[in-house]
Amino acid sequence: MLIIKSPREAFATPVQAVSGIVGKQRQTLPILSNILISKVGTRVDFTATDLDIEIKTFADIGAEGPDISVTVDAAKLQSLISALNHGSEVTLSQPSQSDPTVELKQGKSTFKLNTLPADEFPNRPEAQFTQSFVIPANQIRHLLQLVHFSMAQQDIRYFLNGMLLSVEGDVIRVVTTDGHRLAYCEGKLESALTQNIQCIVPRRTVMEMLRLIPDSDESITIAISEAEIRITWGNITLSSKLVEGKFPDYNRVIPVNNTNIFVIKRDVLLGALKRTAILANAKLRGVKWELKNNTLTIQSTNSDQEEAKDVLDIEYNGIDIEIGFNLLYLQDVLNNLRSEEVQFALHSNTGAMLVTMPDNSSFKYVVMPMRT
Repeated sequence: MLIIKSPREAFATPVQAVSGIVGKQRQTLPILSNILISKVGTRVDFTATDLDIEIKTFADIGAEGPDISVTVDAAKLQSLISALNHGSEVTLSQPSQSDPTVELKQGKSTFKLNTLPADEFPNRPEAQFTQSFVIPANQIRHLLQLVHFSMAQQDIRYFLNGMLLSVEGDVIRVVTTDGHRLAYCEGKLESALTQNIQCIVPRRTVMEMLRLIPDSDESITIAISEAEIRITWGNITLSSKLVEGKFPDYNRVIPVNNTNIFVIKRDVLLGALKRTAILANAKLRGVKWELKNNTLTIQSTNSDQEEAKDVLDIEYNGIDIEIGFNLLYLQDVLNNLRSEEVQFALHSNTGAMLVTMPDNSSFKYVVMPMRT
């Protein structure tokens, strides 16, 4: 029974879209390593899930014949399709209803893959979404890009392993923190909501959104229920459980009295950090900043008593400050910002530093100091 007959690229696109959540994860249930492929007429639906996240998409690549559903190993199918010749025609078929295999063919190449029963594939119950809003794809990508790197990973404070999504009126805010740094970004929606939204989106869901959402002005619909979020655009639907718990009060963390301020070109500072990182302690990854006399001196040392020192000219009229930071925290924010210049505001030798873009209050990044 022929299931799919299409150009390689038309088949590869939906497989790649859904396989991201299962490709590298060790699944507790074998069926969760598989993609569900369901053909109804010429429409073929592709579904993958790890029970917390589900991705669905479809393509009109179905072959003539009876409707059919099969599940195939996601990693193997994606690898095989990626290795096939570009521009060629590909078919997927099942020899018979009783055969537990499918055959992927391209020209004279044939690949036989095992399947698992489609009726064993988990079926997520439909959530009751009570709130929703629409946002351009490139705007939500911009918001995610500026905060995703500050999420915690496997923290026992589970509410830190995700991103706070908040909508008040026509203002959307996203916030992440791992307890050592905090990233905040806000934007404007075209239409104001009558009810506020506040939820915590899991880390893996945020990363899937960044992987899949296009950098275009295409409209994205985000719907929220009591325990779930659903993001829809084009022919893709991404559904995910939300993180339970209360996100920390980020307003208490963002400094408001940091009056020692300087502005520096982003690429200049990145270059200095890259150089000093070479001789930084491999475990602590710390650098010392010294601010005085219109200069920023960046220093690092390691356990072999080697030392790096880089002096940058800046316009600075504040007090003399010596303070240490984690190199990775500084590089993360500089690598994800797109502005030519970056503004740094400090209070003293011990307080948190505020990183912003000059004349732009929509983004804030707070990094706590460390001993070096």
